[in-house]
Parts: sequence; structure tokens; C-alpha cells
Amino acid sequence: MATNSQQNTFFWLRNFLILGQVLLWVMASTIWNIDYPSKVLVLTGLYFAMNLFSWFFRSDFTDRQIFINLLIDVTELSFFFYLTGGASNPFTWFLIVPIIFSATVLAQKYTWIITGYSVLSYTLLIKFFKPVSMSAGDMAGMNHNMDHSTSFGQHLIGMWLGFIVLSVLISWVISGLIKNIRRKEKQLLEANAKQAENEKILALATLATGSAHELGTPLATINIIIKELLGDESIEKHHKMLNIMESQIYRCKESLTQITASTGTTQAVSGLVVTVNEFLGRVQSRLIDPDSQKIQLNTDHKNDDKLHIDKTLVQALVNIINNALESQATEVIISTEVKEQKLILLIADNGEGLSRGFGSKTTSEKEFGMGLGLFLSKTTIERFLGTIEILKTDKKGTQLQIQLPLTQVGRT
Repeated sequence: MATNSQQNTFFWLRNFLILGQVLLWVMASTIWNIDYPSKVLVLTGLYFAMNLFSWFFRSDFTDRQIFINLLIDVTELSFFFYLTGGASNPFTWFLIVPIIFSATVLAQKYTWIITGYSVLSYTLLIKFFKPVSMSAGDMAGMNHNMDHSTSFGQHLIGMWLGFIVLSVLISWVISGLIKNIRRKEKQLLEANAKQAENEKILALATLATGSAHELGTPLATINIIIKELLGDESIEKHHKMLNIMESQIYRCKESLTQITASTGTTQAVSGLVVTVNEFLGRVQSRLIDPDSQKIQLNTDHKNDDKLHIDKTLVQALVNIINNALESQATEVIISTEVKEQKLILLIADNGEGLSRGFGSKTTSEKEFGMGLGLFLSKTTIERFLGTIEILKTDKKGTQLQIQLPLTQVGRT
């Protein structure tokens, strides 16, 4: 898609060609005493009118539209030189201007077509053209110099070969340079996006560590109060609820300890190697409802398949499955298979679907959700050289595919 800047350049480039044709007509009639046919001015006027029309009624050009317009430009120039002496016209190099513009804007396939069309036009102009008429005095001078006709023929052939070589070089060199520049720009954008994502992860890790320390004190206070209440026999009927609260406090303290130990890690350099079954068992034990009948696990792998994990990878899958359970799903199916030394997990639910993807703006519709779980899960999986892909998400449910590389450690 052409930008406004490219469209402006295209407009003024055509004006340059139009102005050149007008100046050539003026110089031919006043300086060289050459009579160009009136059709030349008519052709140039129509070309100018078309340029103004495309400017006033311009819209976003696609690459195909720009390509078609450049073909029109080469055609107009070819007719202009056909009417003004053909290849003997010293300004036939104008035909190279559309090639230059195409090489800097369009894909190489379009540029090579423009180049081939321009070379073909130039070649035809050597044989097919309208001879121009000159004044009597000039004609006498030309008859006096007819012995130079052989040299002039060589000059035409030299100009033709030079045009072909220059056209090919421009198409090849400039198109290659533009392709490299675009590739570097894409890599730079990807690097900037990755850096922004890493900065966000670092900020989240810093906040998580600070929050873990800050929450430690109120949790310890609550734990002390619970122990004192458990020692009060007058409220013995509430001891069961207090024991539940105490277990939840310990679970919170354990999670905060893991956050403090794990945050700041940017690479999956520590951890352990476990079997796929053990890994899935760790994930299931940490779910909000490990014994839920909603979860159906289908395995299709050998017992000796192993992978490299740590607590963050386990938590990443826990976040994804919990998200499915909390999206009003009545069934969550987890299927696994091993293919090409990768563990492939397919997580399908019949919930309400994801409102967003895994980007930095992921939101959550849960009462206390902050929308960070899926984003951090994706980042964690990628740290282990894995991938996560949304295969489907709508009101009928979501399907996610996770791929994790297996390890050869401990295999026989």
C-alpha cells in the first residue's frame, strides 16, 4: 500500500516527465529547427490531465495500482518518442525514470516487468518511429554529413545497450538495497517490541518482589491472630473454618516465597528434568480445583519422554487451565502427544472464549483479575523455547495449542 509521501513523489515525478516533454518540444522548434507533429502536445496534454485527475481523486494506491500506472507512464513515453524520432531522440533515457521509481517502491517482480517493458519499448523505437522534419538549411547540412551515418548507427546501438545495462543494474541493485532496508526495519521493529515486552516483564518482576515482601507482614499478622483464635475454646465451633483459613494463609505464603525466588529470572537456566506424566501431575495438583470432574486428561506419549521444567512453567499452564475453568466452562479437555521431539498440548474448553489474545493489553473479566496471567504464561513458555497458539476462540469455547521441546537427558 502506497503512503501519502509515495503518492506525492509519484505525482511530482510525472510532472517532471511532462515538463521535460514540453521543454523538449520548445527547444526542438526554437533551437534545433525541428518540427514536431502537433500530436506530441496533444499526447502530453492528455498525460497532464490524467495526472491531475489521479491527484484530485487520489486514494490509497495498492502495489498493483502503482504497477499499472507505471506501465501507463512507459507507454506514454514510448508514444512520445515514437512521434519524435524514436531511439535517435537524445532524451529516450526518460524511460529509465519509471524503473527507478518501481525499484524503490514496488516488489522485485513488478520492477523486473517494468524493466522488461521499458527495454522492449526502447528496442522497438530503434526500428519503428516517425521521422522528424527539419528546415531546408539543416537538411542540406545533414546531406553533407551522410557519410557519418555508420557512426550514428553505432551510436544508437551503444545507447540501446547502455540503456539495457543501466536498467538491469538499477532493477537489481536498488531493489536489493530496498529489500535489505525493509528486512532490517522489520528486524528493528521486532527487536523494539521484544525489548518493550522484556521491560514490562522486568517491571512486573520488580513489583511482584516488592509486593511479596509487603504482603508478608499482614499475612504473618493474620496467621498470629488465627492461632490465638484457635486457642480460644469459646469459639471451638469455628475452629474448622479457622483451620481452612490457616491452610490458605500457608498457601499464600508459599506462593509469595516462590515469587520472591523466581522473579528476575530471564532465562530458563535452572529447574529439573521430569517425565511428561510427572509434569502434568504437578500442573493438576496446583489447579484451583485439582479434583474437578470438569478436567479430562488424554495422554498419548511414552513414559520415558522427558522435558525441562521449573515452577514458573508449571504455573504458566496452571494459569491457562484455571482461566478456562473460570470462563464458565463445564468441560476442559487436555490432550497430549509427542511429535518431532516436541510435547504438544491441546487445551480445549467450552467456555465463553478469550476477549483478547496474549498481547500486552490482555484484559480480564474476572472480579479480581488483572489480565496478566495469560501474558506471563506466554512469556514463560517462550523462555523454554516453546510456543503457544490460539487455534479458536469464540462464545462456544477456546482451543489452545502449546508446544514444548523434549530433552534427551536421561533417555535410553
